[in-house]
Amino acid sequence: MKLFEKASFLEKRNLPFALVTITGFCGVVPRQTGRMLVTETGECFGSVGGGEIERRARREALDALKRGENRVVEIETDIGKVSMVIDVASKKRRAVIVGYGHVGRAIFNLLFGIGFSIDIVDVNEVDEERAENIYRKENAKAGLLMANIDCFTCVIVTTQFDEELSKVLDECDAFYVGFLASRSRAVLSNKSFFVPMGYDIGAEKPEEIAVSVCAEILMAENKRSGRSISSESRKSIIVRGTGDIATAVIIRLHNAGYNVLGVDLDKPTQIRRNVSFAEAMYEGSVTVSGVEARKITDIKQRFALWDKRIVPILSDENLSCLPDVKPLVVVDAIIAKKNLGTNRKMAPLTIALGPGFYAGRDVDVVIETSRGHELAMIIKEGEAKPNTGIPGIIEGHGKDRVVRAHTSGSWKGIKTFGDEVKKGETIAYIGEEKVEATIDGIIRGMLHDGLEVTSGFKVADIDPRGLSVSWWQPSDKARAIAGAVLEVVDSFFFIEHM
Repeated sequence: MKLFEKASFLEKRNLPFALVTITGFCGVVPRQTGRMLVTETGECFGSVGGGEIERRARREALDALKRGENRVVEIETDIGKVSMVIDVASKKRRAVIVGYGHVGRAIFNLLFGIGFSIDIVDVNEVDEERAENIYRKENAKAGLLMANIDCFTCVIVTTQFDEELSKVLDECDAFYVGFLASRSRAVLSNKSFFVPMGYDIGAEKPEEIAVSVCAEILMAENKRSGRSISSESRKSIIVRGTGDIATAVIIRLHNAGYNVLGVDLDKPTQIRRNVSFAEAMYEGSVTVSGVEARKITDIKQRFALWDKRIVPILSDENLSCLPDVKPLVVVDAIIAKKNLGTNRKMAPLTIALGPGFYAGRDVDVVIETSRGHELAMIIKEGEAKPNTGIPGIIEGHGKDRVVRAHTSGSWKGIKTFGDEVKKGETIAYIGEEKVEATIDGIIRGMLHDGLEVTSGFKVADIDPRGLSVSWWQPSDKARAIAGAVLEVVDSFFFIEHM
């Protein structure tokens, strides 16, 4: 069969292949032009020169097929070099359908239409030219044993649920195994199987069932949530503030699958910058605990970042983005010890961290932020403990572990996070004036260089526990508060979607 005839034959059956084309050469080479088609089984049609060049081109093509990616390669010999382009015609997508009745045929038509090559396992005769392989064995188990199921394959069983068949599929590498069975069978089957298969869309006709099943297959293949796109796009949360506690909240919500937008001042004055998304305002992007946050200048940019599982950070002190985002949840995590404008009209659910808010009046829920037995308590009526103005006590140190500016001027740190310091040691300058450590310990917080400060402004934080502290991670306090916020948000969405 000629090269393009073979390509047409494979395309009609949705079978993957790669086309290798010579694009350039130098020196002495077997061929200066040429094409070669390579199938996933390694079969070749056409030629790019024969010998070692062709063998290496074949290996590159097979690897490109396996990875599903095009590539440019150069193959050198002792006397010449050939440049080639490898085009992968389609990615490998296979389906094995057990049973070719009304439902099996409807699923076949849909999967074939979106690019799956299909094998059919059925004891009856099947008149289907588009099928790659038809296994007419004495039972489905025997047919499946011949089907060469791999991680690019989905298996759809439309016949009666069979324990022996289930055992055969237990050990296979298929990315999806679904049974058209009753709900009672779900308990008996492998927990990774889709039993009964398909989404609950009220499907009754074979064509409707096929839509339900094929959508679930695509969800499994692409590793997506399978949830409604419209509901997901509305499942957005705004967190006011991007400091260390706010960042822990954003990370917890982000990792739970929510679309989170962080908003803050254009130049935040956060001192625990190494665990704060506030740094994105200065650096453009920052990663904390494996989660990346990136500054945006247009609210529309949030969608592209959410799709990439990146947290967008916007400079928006007055929350002017609210009408565009229409969030279902607003979390005030500024920790200003007073309300800077957050109210219950902003979203169906509003949460505030710390004092300055009354749950049930200003916001829906308040989270306690004071250390102690009540830390992270969820308050649905009332308020958090009042601000004492004294930081939490750590190894006997409270107020003295916070370094405050003694004059006004431009801040410049000479120590950084994790540095050990002694009381009285110079850690920074305000203008020409030295700033000294207030206690022995390690630097855990340090203001961003270049900021203008006034006398009494908090500029650094020293932890007396020294190097035993995981200063590069969000604190236990921040994580506890974040967990409480997630509990409130999860319960809200659960009730909303019941």
